[in-house]
Amino acid sequence: MDPMQKLNSRDTAQTLNISDCELMHLREQGGIAYEKRGRAFFYSLPAGHSVLAHPIGRDLLNWYIGRHDFLQSNEPINDSSTLALEELVSEILLPINRTLGKPIITYGFTSFPLKKFIQKASPSGTAPTLDQHSSHETNSVGKQICSRGGAACDFYMEGVPTSNIVRFITQKLNYDRIYYYGNNRPLHVSIHLTDPLKHLQIMGESENGRRYPGKKAFGDRAVILAEGL
Repeated sequence: MDPMQKLNSRDTAQTLNISDCELMHLREQGGIAYEKRGRAFFYSLPAGHSVLAHPIGRDLLNWYIGRHDFLQSNEPINDSSTLALEELVSEILLPINRTLGKPIITYGFTSFPLKKFIQKASPSGTAPTLDQHSSHETNSVGKQICSRGGAACDFYMEGVPTSNIVRFITQKLNYDRIYYYGNNRPLHVSIHLTDPLKHLQIMGESENGRRYPGKKAFGDRAVILAEGL
């Protein structure tokens, strides 16, 4: 997470797993850096703490539980992966959570061991060399699994059309890529640490269920394309 990026009181307390009262005492005792904006407080996490400890950050790492019979750790090893995953949480998922509601992650971070497991057990619909789910992690010979880097997840929200989420992201957030599969399906969103493309790709589906790319746009044109969904 960017050290300049600050979390509101609720997200900070949830990340540190403390109560609002405990956070207040921590602030008053000088145990956490903060700034006051009007009547609200915004915090920088203390050294050694990560926004990945937020419940949504844990969902990003633990999404596979209940979906795959995988018993190893799914924690990132590469420091750039950690930074990218923290940015995905702080720049995309938490703003969505605060504004629209809780994102339900269906496909999150995929470590090399989990990637190997999925490719053996149920590879259909996955593209690990392209989809950014493995972030900056490397394979057994030290080659980055996805050359794009960044970090990605797929999610939906109960009671919220996916098109509304896409419009919010394209208008407000610093995303890299969005793949939109339909109004009642999860969307795929990614971030990039240095060069976000702001690329919106609409995906279609043939009669036999095969996905294919439809319209696409970048930047301000992506905002316009999203408005028509």
